[in-house]
Amino acid sequence: MRVKLVLLSVLFVSLLTSSSSALATTYYISSTGNDTNDGTSVATAWSSIAQVNNVSFKPGDRVLFEAGKTFTGSLWFRSKGTAANPIKISSYGVGVATIASGNNYAFYCPDAGGIELRRLKFVGSGRTSTNNSGVIFATGLTNQRLSHLVLDSLDVSGYIKTGIAIGSSSVTSGYDNVRITNCQAHDNGEAGISTYGAYPNVCHKDFYVADCQAYNNSGRSEITTTNTGNGIVLSSIDGATIEHCEAFNNGWLNSNPSGGPVGIWGWLCNKLVIQECESHHNRSGLAHDGGGFDLDGGCTNSIMQYNYSHDNDGPGYLLAQFNGAPPMHDLTIRYNISENDSRRFGQGAIMLWSSGDNGGIQNAAIHNNTVYLTPAVDGSEANAFYLSSNGVSQITVRNNIFQTTAGVAQVKALATDGIAFQSNCYWGTGKPLSIKWGSASFSNLDDWRTSTRQETVGSRSVGVSLDPAFVRAGQGGALNTSNGNRRLLTSWDAYKLQPNSAAIGTGLNLATEFNLIPGSRDFFGSATPAPGVLGNLGASESETKAAPLPVELVLFTAERQANTAVLRWSTASELQNDRFEVEASSDGKAFSRVATVKGNGTTTQTNFYSSQDALAKYSSSVVYYRLKQVDLSGKSSYSAVKVVTLSDVVKLEMQAWPNPFVGELSMQIQSPAGGKAFITCTDAMGRTVLTRSVEVNKGASTVSLPEVAQLPLGVYSLTVQQGATRVVTKLMHQ
Repeated sequence: MRVKLVLLSVLFVSLLTSSSSALATTYYISSTGNDTNDGTSVATAWSSIAQVNNVSFKPGDRVLFEAGKTFTGSLWFRSKGTAANPIKISSYGVGVATIASGNNYAFYCPDAGGIELRRLKFVGSGRTSTNNSGVIFATGLTNQRLSHLVLDSLDVSGYIKTGIAIGSSSVTSGYDNVRITNCQAHDNGEAGISTYGAYPNVCHKDFYVADCQAYNNSGRSEITTTNTGNGIVLSSIDGATIEHCEAFNNGWLNSNPSGGPVGIWGWLCNKLVIQECESHHNRSGLAHDGGGFDLDGGCTNSIMQYNYSHDNDGPGYLLAQFNGAPPMHDLTIRYNISENDSRRFGQGAIMLWSSGDNGGIQNAAIHNNTVYLTPAVDGSEANAFYLSSNGVSQITVRNNIFQTTAGVAQVKALATDGIAFQSNCYWGTGKPLSIKWGSASFSNLDDWRTSTRQETVGSRSVGVSLDPAFVRAGQGGALNTSNGNRRLLTSWDAYKLQPNSAAIGTGLNLATEFNLIPGSRDFFGSATPAPGVLGNLGASESETKAAPLPVELVLFTAERQANTAVLRWSTASELQNDRFEVEASSDGKAFSRVATVKGNGTTTQTNFYSSQDALAKYSSSVVYYRLKQVDLSGKSSYSAVKVVTLSDVVKLEMQAWPNPFVGELSMQIQSPAGGKAFITCTDAMGRTVLTRSVEVNKGASTVSLPEVAQLPLGVYSLTVQQGATRVVTKLMHQ
């Protein structure tokens, strides 16, 4: 059969405030256009930014610049959209359009929400010759909430201030529901991406920054009263997430003698989460800081987790309460890795500094982080953990690994009140233990414990001074950003633990002992310990001590036969064995049950078992299997993991092209067995706009869907399902 999926578009009709209606309009700006045209088609396009600045656009309108071309000038956008019908400014055609703004701002939109800015490049004349930021959203309104800003796939460079700046100067107004994704902000002066509010008020709500890069933002040597040269810095927000971002080589011209910039950080934020980011080679010019990540003055209920920091001038992970800052409390630093941070100015890989104002830093949990540190390049005193001031309370440091070389201190605390170290691993080459505690120094863990009551829980002694036995300490790698999947390269196994590591199974169970929820996973994606189970020290929970089955398992095999995995096992004896659950995983980490086989209770006879699992439903190249044995009381334990390779298994697949599409869209289905397949198309709101069942052949088939028509512009999900297996692809209709 010949398969064609054609999606035809009509423009949505939007309601005006007067209850009358008007069609939203798409306007085009082309290098071959003319400003005397109406601008409503490529053939009648406008030619200049000046013409765009003269027009008042309606909610739902689109303004599209010709991709691959450069347009000179600054966009002063004074129109307002709505969350339901935003105004969209983007490029049309292949690639992106460039806005060359000279020495002025690139895009300025005051007092407006309902704006989407996508697929554009903004270039200033240079960070020393411009007079403003690049992309600016700002408000000074009274009692106004401006909702829905989307900034996606922007490249902003060459501005003296900030690449992308969003802020409010009003204590009663701010922006809500802001999304900044897939953007690059680089070669600017003061910062890559930043927000601000009317201090000390929290003005904004619900920000999401993801898959962005901020780099080569130098700082400004002529500014000496505040830090400059940040990568990504958020402030004055209630509810924000920064994830899958990278900041590097920022801040080298900072000239504030009181402090410097940071790669990725926030201050005066509530519920800020910074996760799965990489921050490295950031600098600080004349002063301290220049670190990887930071929760700073006035942050509350905020978390830094699953991040990788390395080769920064300053701390990998910093908590800092500046003079006069609002209260700062309930903070978490967990399952992060720091490799060779604290390169200058005598700082710490994990560091706390507090002015003490408004209670200082209160109630911070720092657990399951891995720190590896060699001597600082400038000869200053680097430290794996550094408490550099008083003004802290209820700080707990648990289940971390601090490994150093050449006598670098694992812990330095200028103040010794308000902080507890429990169940950490301390190790160093040349000098296995170096603790600087107030005016005293310790090279023996027992001596430190006896003198200070650190590394104790009640009457128990905890903590170890032993080699954690990393796979390859000091040889970490970079994050893999290919295909938008920011997972770690294979070399990041460097900070996993060898099977004989003393850090395996010796961590405190934070949930059981302290009612502290450790989060769902570790740095590498493995599950954190369940209540009552002892986990590991450091950022990796993927290694466990082998637990014997309550049955004597003498054989467990998994082999592939055609498109089926055949699993066989036998037992020499069983004790109150209720059942076996066969579990499978595509990545060797997250397992799910695929079959249950009844056990034989209590027996001393040899018993043989088998189970089968269809392989066509898996999209990975291998499938991992294990047995979960459950006894009559409900207790369970696991077998070793077996692997089945799927390299030539026929799987359900689907392709649709072109994507993005303007007119015709074709679709092909590859089925492992043929038969009935179900096709579903949903819009961005999850609403079903098409359902259809079709008969397909084994192998490749095409299916025609002539009834699909009159779908509006937007993003769609196209799903093909056979049995329990389905595949989904995203489509963009432009």
